[in-house]
Amino acid sequence: MRRVIFLPALLLILTACNHPFTADVAMDAHVPGASRLNGKLYLSNSHLRIEWEPFTDVFDLNKRTGWRVTTGTKTYWDLADKDLSTYAPEMTNGSLCPHAQVPSACKLMGQEEVEERMANKWDVWNPNGFHVYFWTDKKLGITLLSEIGDANHRVTTYQVKNLRGGTVADTMFELPAGYTRYEGQWRP
Repeated sequence: MRRVIFLPALLLILTACNHPFTADVAMDAHVPGASRLNGKLYLSNSHLRIEWEPFTDVFDLNKRTGWRVTTGTKTYWDLADKDLSTYAPEMTNGSLCPHAQVPSACKLMGQEEVEERMANKWDVWNPNGFHVYFWTDKKLGITLLSEIGDANHRVTTYQVKNLRGGTVADTMFELPAGYTRYEGQWRP
């Protein structure tokens, strides 16, 4: 399938990503026994870094690839586009629907303010029987809020808070020297 990207929308997102931003992030599984993850987000020059407590995810938003780095073991795993979808879903012509598992069951629900920023709200149906709701920042293209579940039962939430301009060193988006690539499945 050939993908056509609406150039002005892409340029707006890439230009916005050139200005550094930092934020607090949280991921909550809402299931008994699951712990909440808290961390920091760094966004600059079309790169995204999420530092969670046990690991760090680093992505190149243009290439839609990255790494999951664990400091304790000095190892990393390659990450692909599907691993980035929570943080910054892929979009074509300003819509994430062409990249949904069931594009015909994806819809733009409208616009809402999230953390004092305008966001597009999306309802994406997953063929496993649940909805994924995304609120994507209109200027930055990153997810400000995501809820997985249905209207009565949230299973997982991801949220960005306190998004603010800041200084972010380019070295934060580089793979640390001396780390070994791990080929197996990542487990927290």
